[in-house]
Amino acid sequence: MTYKDEVKKHLATYKIDHLGVIENGTWKTNKKKYTYIVPDNQKELNLLEPYRMELKNYIGKKKIHLHKDFHHLTSSQAVCLNFFYPLTKENKLYLLLKILQLNHEEIEEYGFEKVITRAEGTNFDFYIMLASGKQLFFEIKYTEDGFKKETPAIKYQNKYDTVYKKRLAGKLKPGIDEYGTLMKNYQLMRNISYVDAMEENMVIILYPKGNQKIRKEYEHLIENVIEKNLHPKIRLITWEDLCSALVVLLQSSPDTPDRLLTQYKDFCEKYLTV
Repeated sequence: MTYKDEVKKHLATYKIDHLGVIENGTWKTNKKKYTYIVPDNQKELNLLEPYRMELKNYIGKKKIHLHKDFHHLTSSQAVCLNFFYPLTKENKLYLLLKILQLNHEEIEEYGFEKVITRAEGTNFDFYIMLASGKQLFFEIKYTEDGFKKETPAIKYQNKYDTVYKKRLAGKLKPGIDEYGTLMKNYQLMRNISYVDAMEENMVIILYPKGNQKIRKEYEHLIENVIEKNLHPKIRLITWEDLCSALVVLLQSSPDTPDRLLTQYKDFCEKYLTV
């Protein structure tokens, strides 16, 4: 059984035992019902209970576009919202900076589904701008079978010629077929185009340790494609390590609300038990 299959099996049980939902939801692509999907009209149940109503209101207020498959309990967008929103609500987002060893920085701006450059178009799952000008770009993964790839086509060749050729200059090892590599590693390369060895911007990829496809693709790119001086700007962190470090900091803080600790207990139970 693959990691994705194990997660789906776990979430099918979670849907019944924790959400009390018996009915199976429909995958809109093929119109079939699956045990790990809730009905679309109950998709708010994909938001963890401690902050569900506030997060639902926040999504509406900020006009965050929910993905068409948000009602899938495997939704990485739901993972992102469930993890980051409570920290923003309780003014605890700075704890992430401690975990990332950016202790002396202050947060100036943050947001979900952030597009930095319209002409380029990458949509970052979560984004932090620091007072120093440094930017943190978060890529959120859960059950995905690796990173998104693309098939070579005229539109991608044109975008490479007009956008990525310049943005990727000096970031790949000598002799690399840049366009071919871009197609095979499209999502990762787009993200990496936002970091530079001379700047302090950082791409942070969060994934569950059980998803070895994510780790292997990342390691292949780092070892064989990306220039070494760029490696410190690209971080691969497991959800398990991040959550463990966060809970320790929350427990040591006397003003941590009980429901915030409950949120991450529920987060681990839902997403990290496989």
